[in-house]
Amino acid sequence: FAMLNRSWLFAVTATIAAFGTTAAAAQALTMDRKFLTNYAASRIVASCMEIAARDGENIAIAVVDPYGNLLAFQAAEGVTETGSMTAQLKAKTAARWRRPTVELFDRVNNQLNRAPEWVGDFPQPGGFPIYVEGQIVGAVGAGGGVGSVDDECAIAAVAAVFGDTASLARPE
Repeated sequence: FAMLNRSWLFAVTATIAAFGTTAAAAQALTMDRKFLTNYAASRIVASCMEIAARDGENIAIAVVDPYGNLLAFQAAEGVTETGSMTAQLKAKTAARWRRPTVELFDRVNNQLNRAPEWVGDFPQPGGFPIYVEGQIVGAVGAGGGVGSVDDECAIAAVAAVFGDTASLARPE
């Protein structure tokens, strides 16, 4: 009887192990994820600063990872503290909401979703998520510029570094 119980226990254990192995093989236990490197973040910042200097604009630019952690930041001489802070807030907001901050600006102003205001985000134009192969890899935010300068500088800087391999729009 003891031998029968051991054989039965072995058969059940083997079945469970086989099922667990099959399930594990079918379902990945880790994932590959892309992130901006510090090098890419620094190049985006440098590119925006070159564009702003060429156009005579004082601007601040920040680049964050997909979770909103600051990777690179620079402010031109003469940028106010508010310009510097808003660049960082726009980048973090774009990363959190996974969409350009101008979309959040429109949604807040049309009373469609005021949550970004309540959770401490900054729903103003000038922030963009950066997508590569459909994955958010980081975000960029520019502040201190007049009119559409923040948007233009951030867009041009990402394009200068990534060309057409990155998108600033949320994948459909």
